[in-house]
Amino acid sequence: MQPEILAAGAVLWRPGEDGRPELALIHRPKYGDWTFPKGKLKRGEHLLAAAQREVFEETGIRPVLGRPLAPSFYDKEGKLKRVDYWCATPAADGEAVDEAVDPREVDDLEWIPLDRVADRLTYERDQPVLEDFSREIARETVPIVFVRHAIAMSKADWFDQDELRPLNQRGRERAQQLEVLLAAFPAGAAYSSSSARCLETLLPYCAAEGVAVTGLPEFTIGTLKPAKATARLDEIIESGRPAVVCGHGEHIDEMIAYTSGRLGTTVPVGPLEKGEFVVFHTAGGRIVATEHHD
Repeated sequence: MQPEILAAGAVLWRPGEDGRPELALIHRPKYGDWTFPKGKLKRGEHLLAAAQREVFEETGIRPVLGRPLAPSFYDKEGKLKRVDYWCATPAADGEAVDEAVDPREVDDLEWIPLDRVADRLTYERDQPVLEDFSREIARETVPIVFVRHAIAMSKADWFDQDELRPLNQRGRERAQQLEVLLAAFPAGAAYSSSSARCLETLLPYCAAEGVAVTGLPEFTIGTLKPAKATARLDEIIESGRPAVVCGHGEHIDEMIAYTSGRLGTTVPVGPLEKGEFVVFHTAGGRIVATEHHD
């Protein structure tokens, strides 16, 4: 049975004074409950965008998403509802924007020590989400994101060097969407094929986040050098920093397969369509979670 209602949210956490996690729970006066921040997707809205928006609207805190958690399923007025959750931490500024929160929707927020959260949650359906968060899996992860470039102009309509072939209108719109979606995760380094269509795919995100994008011939069709490409991927992995990599359909799947193998696992990721991306959440030199987004 397919869910009729889709929602997204996060388990927002921070280290307490004793170093142990504290989780943000919100109180909703309409329901008189204590729960995790979440909310329904708007029409056409992406899950990642909804998670960011809903957490901010219900807490006033801009979240930075980590690994995905177990989704929650339950009946809502005779319709199946699915809520996707992520681990999340407050953005670097960390300050709540109280004006962002409608007091008719949320009238209180408390940071609760992890060992007391289960007793404060109103709904049994939230317990599996808490249990997933509490598992012995790293909560602080480093994302490595692989993006296939968005749709470019047709080769038949382009009469210059292929490396200069730009995105078309749909491709530029997708690049604008990726600005929001990629910003859900910690910002770090950005690498790309030196082809215009790959660089342009990351440009809105990099401009918004203040991240310089490095065009690399070893990731570029026509100048692709497999040995240098894998060496560069090794550098990205070993840096321990968040990274976004944009490439071509001809080799992005090989880069994904190499990286997952290098991190000690085989991740069943299907071929990426143009503008799609995969996120490897890494910790301790291994992949702890994977996401595939269109």
